[in-house]
Amino acid sequence: MATKLNNLDLMAKEIKDTLKDFMLNHSRIERQRPYSDEVICITPEGDRFYGYLDDAGCKVQSSLLEIYRKYYSTFQPLLKDQPDEVLSKMSKLNEVIIRTIEHRITWCKNTQEALDRAVAALDDQLKLLKTAGSISSP
Repeated sequence: MATKLNNLDLMAKEIKDTLKDFMLNHSRIERQRPYSDEVICITPEGDRFYGYLDDAGCKVQSSLLEIYRKYYSTFQPLLKDQPDEVLSKMSKLNEVIIRTIEHRITWCKNTQEALDRAVAALDDQLKLLKTAGSISSP
């Protein structure tokens, strides 16, 4: 179990490093432009959108999604006997990270804020996994 958690720590570090490059060097967040002078669209997901990615940004995004999905699928077996509360929290943290990587609509004012939220979600995932590991171990 300890080896698996150490591997997850290393994977999380790689994700954080790649995410930092992606968000600070390839991404930008903008306010939605009104459809007209009178109409502004606000959704529960946010009122800001990510700008288009260039080819280099798309490659980093694709790589990041692949690394993160591998990371997430690696620890899924560790959660199999966890309470619904843990599973729900893990699902919400996953959503924060995926929404950031996929550049979905957001409430974040800038890419640093979005990066900070995603990194905090990764850290919280690791904490949950380590807690789950100590609960599951005899």
